[in-house]
Amino acid sequence: MNGADLIILNAKVLTLDKTRPRASALAISGNRIRRIGERSDVEAVKGEHTRVVDAEGKTAMPGIVEGHVHLFIGAVENETLMLNGVHGFAAIAAAVAAYRKVNPDQPVIVATAVAHGSFGEATPITRQLLDRIVPDRPFIAVCFDHHTVWANTRALEATGLMRGGALPTGNEIVLGADGLATGELREAAAFMPALALTPTGGREWLGMTTGQNPDPPATPAQRAIDETYMKKGIAHAAALGITSMHNMDGNWYQLELLKSLLDRGELNARVEVPFHHKNYFEFARIEEAFEMRSAYRGDMLHCDRVKIFIDGVMETLTALMLDDYPGYPGNTGAPLFTAAEFDALAQRIDSEGMQISVHAIGDGGVRRTLDGYEHARRVNGRRDSRHRIEHIELIDPADIPRLKELGVIASLQPIAGVGVPGNPHEPILSRVGDKLPYAYAWRTLREAGAEIAFSSDWPVAPLNPFLGMQAAMTARPLRQDCPPQAQSLMDTLDGFTRAGAYMEFREDRKGMLKEGYLADVVVLDADLEGTPAEAIGAVRPVMTICDGRVTYER
Repeated sequence: MNGADLIILNAKVLTLDKTRPRASALAISGNRIRRIGERSDVEAVKGEHTRVVDAEGKTAMPGIVEGHVHLFIGAVENETLMLNGVHGFAAIAAAVAAYRKVNPDQPVIVATAVAHGSFGEATPITRQLLDRIVPDRPFIAVCFDHHTVWANTRALEATGLMRGGALPTGNEIVLGADGLATGELREAAAFMPALALTPTGGREWLGMTTGQNPDPPATPAQRAIDETYMKKGIAHAAALGITSMHNMDGNWYQLELLKSLLDRGELNARVEVPFHHKNYFEFARIEEAFEMRSAYRGDMLHCDRVKIFIDGVMETLTALMLDDYPGYPGNTGAPLFTAAEFDALAQRIDSEGMQISVHAIGDGGVRRTLDGYEHARRVNGRRDSRHRIEHIELIDPADIPRLKELGVIASLQPIAGVGVPGNPHEPILSRVGDKLPYAYAWRTLREAGAEIAFSSDWPVAPLNPFLGMQAAMTARPLRQDCPPQAQSLMDTLDGFTRAGAYMEFREDRKGMLKEGYLADVVVLDADLEGTPAEAIGAVRPVMTICDGRVTYER
């Protein structure tokens, strides 16, 4: 047999394989791990043309499986004015002015990573406030959570939103006492007309907001632009050690863009894309999900899942709660599906053996989702469904054991639990009240036997998985009565690798370093086990390998 294509020596290999948790070397042939073990074992398969990499005593581990990412949106936003961590009117105005000076001809100014409290906790973001910064052309500010957009007067006038309009449940053009729009646009149906003004026409948002393809269809020139964004987003991920991504935004268009890259040999990460079923779709549209699955089934690009939003977010009081929001009597949020509607949908998807993942933030949203999964099991029979709940920012204690009982995976984002600059916990803390001990309850869920997978939710939070690892390992109780939720290093690494592969039914070929498994490997610039938890966010890859190909090298 020919010699290996690539050998990594002198490494502290963390395999995430419980039967062989550590090694010091590994060899890759083609797109598979050929051998793993000690140096002498691995050097035995060295050939004349084998490339040898000296890891210099640093960690080698499985490639990161990024379990919740908005690839297209994140790639586009990477080139916008990002205001993450910028606070106060003067600082924001200065940042916008500097951006405009470098980009004087942009017809629409777009700022991203804005927080509800960016101008001050007591200062609402209004069109008049934004007019003071950009009075002469449309100005759009996108909230970090991507559930709210603020627009200035020029943008509202250009889109015909100034006097509101009829929208689906859970969406709102906020109006003032004068009957005119304040500038706050809640959820996709309200803000997509504003995003249509942007240079991409909002095409990157369609997979999340409508599940539809561009209408009219994208021109060849527009497709070329969008493919370039996809390539840039994947390159950004590869530089962070990511070899697989579960994309949260699903439509045929994104699959076609990624397939074009795959056909040209330019798809440098494995990408899973769901069918996104919206609450206003006719029930029969779900059949499209099964068509997507049949069309895309490879190890590099596949569709095996339906994504659904059951609620919104706490910031805008749209996350579904079991009890009234503190200080808002009678308001329990804005469910996007009734219990009966979601039960029927879950039953139909599950009957086809397809996976479901549901965005559920509030404890009411989590319960409605679990009830739907339980209904599907009761009707269709027990199977290894691995249905998912995304986020679980709040859960009722009665529902915690149900995750294990139903085999439901908790798909969680560690940075959400500790906050990042520009993403403070308020107003979430005041939305939760006495239930805070059950918010961001990662360890509580793990100790109850739930399968935990970690991710970023990029661009809601930074894509960097090492920042996510640091957040998971250093989380402190949000209040004195809250239990500790910090994770161990090995549990954290498991959440970013093996659990992500398990979550997509591919734990038999990736998520671990094991002979015969796909060659998805990352070599780091540090020994993770010797790095303090508070410093793991500074760790970076020196090499990322996906499918046996070096996709990033420092």
